[in-house]
Amino acid sequence: MKTLLLFFILIFSYSGFSQEDWDYLPIEITDNYHGAICPINENVVHVVSDYGKFYKTIDGGETWSQFDTGINEYFFDLSFDGIDNGYAVGDNGKILKTTNAGQTWYELSSGTSEALISVAINATNSIWAVGTNGKVLHSTNGGTTWVIESSLTVEKLNSIQFKNEDIGYIAGDNGTLFYTENAGVDWVQLTIPSTDDLFSISITENFLYLASGFSYLDPQINFGAYELYRTNNNTDWLSHSLYFEGPGCSDLFFYSDDSGFTIDSAALLCDCCFVWIKKTIDGGETWEFSLDEETNAANCHANTGYADIKFVTAEIGYILLGPRILKTPYEFVGVEEFDKANAFSIYPNPITNGNFSLKINSTNTQDLLLNIFDVAGNKIYTKNNLKEENIISVPNISKGIYFVKLLKNGKMVASRKLINGH
Repeated sequence: MKTLLLFFILIFSYSGFSQEDWDYLPIEITDNYHGAICPINENVVHVVSDYGKFYKTIDGGETWSQFDTGINEYFFDLSFDGIDNGYAVGDNGKILKTTNAGQTWYELSSGTSEALISVAINATNSIWAVGTNGKVLHSTNGGTTWVIESSLTVEKLNSIQFKNEDIGYIAGDNGTLFYTENAGVDWVQLTIPSTDDLFSISITENFLYLASGFSYLDPQINFGAYELYRTNNNTDWLSHSLYFEGPGCSDLFFYSDDSGFTIDSAALLCDCCFVWIKKTIDGGETWEFSLDEETNAANCHANTGYADIKFVTAEIGYILLGPRILKTPYEFVGVEEFDKANAFSIYPNPITNGNFSLKINSTNTQDLLLNIFDVAGNKIYTKNNLKEENIISVPNISKGIYFVKLLKNGKMVASRKLINGH
């Protein structure tokens, strides 16, 4: 995020949903404005955040474990080579690795102090990282040693992605784009009809997609894309506008040749804030809202200029947006008698000394379960036998932010944010 946004204190609201059902997972990552998200499958997801903090869920985001490396740098990308081996890259040449599925992380010696912005894996133990001043790093032994290539360009390189072991792309500032078809032995510069900055590479079965706009490092990395470029032969390019007002989209992801998503958010001087997730099913020619969330500054979820989208299947996707994580779909299907936006209310909020009232907006409260989680995903309170009007008392609750979740027969009904002020 370019600037520190106000810490919101009220319940979030939604409007304008389209096909997908995006919602915020019960986690808030303190002081994170960059980072990356990497789903291994629909249930196992890893996150790296600023200051070397890692988070992992094995239940699709319901609960999270945390590991703090103590590395006080910004982190920008994360990739896994299978289930166990993962790599994260960040500012000042930092590369972190896990060999035990994220239980512990340790630092590798990269040989550079440049910011490393993107990491990719094209084969077992073959790790690539790119960053500022044209730095390209490659390891063939799982990060033990690195070869640094500095002769391709002096431009900041924003993304590296491989389609398979042999075919890969590097995108950077001022229209910089490189291509390899021999596993990175040779990189050939491609010509694209844009001199804007390129980032957010997405490779499908038959197409390469690129976001084009403006990026900068001061000292945080922020992106604002206004144009989408698409090719199936590295020579002929189609372009489509990504302009939706605001600062431009921060990231894009295509999970098939035609279907993809963008994420855009901003906090504006008009005391208004938005998070826009848009979807295309025609290769970017037209877009529709998948999430249109508009709030005031006090309830703002925006992380202007930085986000990370990943889909693990065509249906299940995750977005890291600063301190928050969105998921689609998020377990709200199948509970037809409840209106998710108005399923229950909490008052007062913020609360005092762990005491609050909870009103369920349904006469059918049978089989309902209330759970409360802290920001690390730990369940701190549970209650069944709920009524329409309930007095909740959570003993010894600390000051901070919590998530109240209402379930029926094991399925999510709704989730609300809870603030304990004293």
